[in-house]
Amino acid sequence: MRAFLLATAVMLTAACATPPRRPEGAPSRVVVVGASAVSKPAPRGLVGDVLGGDEPRDVVAREGAEALRSRGYEVVAAESLLGPAPTVEQAAALARQYRAEAAVVLVLTRLDLSALQPLGRAEVELESMMVGPDGQVLSSGERRGATSESLYRARTDWRSHVRQAVVQAVRELP
Repeated sequence: MRAFLLATAVMLTAACATPPRRPEGAPSRVVVVGASAVSKPAPRGLVGDVLGGDEPRDVVAREGAEALRSRGYEVVAAESLLGPAPTVEQAAALARQYRAEAAVVLVLTRLDLSALQPLGRAEVELESMMVGPDGQVLSSGERRGATSESLYRARTDWRSHVRQAVVQAVRELP
């Protein structure tokens, strides 16, 4: 009886921890495009000094690709773009260039770190869009919210908060 309860608890925990899978019929091969309207934050603390080389657009692209892979998407490429967010036409062109079924565009529009060190919180705004190679917008959304982490690294490094926001945005994609 105890073994049955333990096995049930383990399976239930695993099922709850698994991110939602890619829905049937959704594009499977995607290219990820990361962009940011936010400038690179100044390093904070030891962790920030050591790992302070990333640009927000690079973090968004890398974390977006990883989150999509965990949902069952095949990520054929991940690019980070300088300048403004790509247009629908530019996203469609990237999907065609990589022979992907869609381009997933993730744009960091706001990052407020004023409560990072005292509370371990950050305000993050992220826009997401999925565009087919024909230019059809398959999905779009905007995510605003506060992230909070209790680990020391999260109180000194903005990347964990951007990662959390990207993962949530990717979960909302079809």
